[in-house]
Amino acid sequence: MPSDFSRRLRETTATIHTDVENRGFIIDLMEGRLDARAYALLLTQYEVIYDQLERRSSEFRDDPVFAPFADARLDRHARIVDDLEHLQAVLETPGLPVAEATRRYAQRLSELRTPEELLAHHYTRYLGDLSGGLAIGALMAKHYRIGPEALTMWDFADIGKTKPYKDAYRSKLDQVAASGGDEDLILAEALTAFELNGQVLNEIVDFIPSSSAA
Repeated sequence: MPSDFSRRLRETTATIHTDVENRGFIIDLMEGRLDARAYALLLTQYEVIYDQLERRSSEFRDDPVFAPFADARLDRHARIVDDLEHLQAVLETPGLPVAEATRRYAQRLSELRTPEELLAHHYTRYLGDLSGGLAIGALMAKHYRIGPEALTMWDFADIGKTKPYKDAYRSKLDQVAASGGDEDLILAEALTAFELNGQVLNEIVDFIPSSSAA
């Protein structure tokens, strides 16, 4: 029988989710107080994270717990690489630094041993992207005049309307226990995933020149 796991997962991570969303870097970026380089810096971290996340997702794609969530239409890494190439050409910045927190995040992903742990990160990243992606892309274009060719990470046209997709994703979460998955393992790792994301946002602030702030 379906459980209410998607609700439990949302409620368990609500506090840390809100905390991460309100880190200074993200607030400043979304409110237009930084610059296009700061956005490229964020994408540089995402390139490392999504590369490892999608490698591991490929490894687990046939696992009965993880398989229902495996969907190549969600993959962002190739888009991030293309977006960065466009941004770096415009900004004339061939390479931006990778935070130690980003490397720790990628290392954590590389060490995951269960489909439940991987699913926690899959949920944290992709459901977040689907929920806020259109707004992020629009704000980056508005504040920093970044062209659509450098904002393809936030284009989910391939999956159609995002709300039905997210609803279906949550319904699959409610079936995890029925497929033999350990809900508690997902809950614990999801908290870790949000913490790792928060650490990345904290550390990349050190790479932002003070003159970037409006």
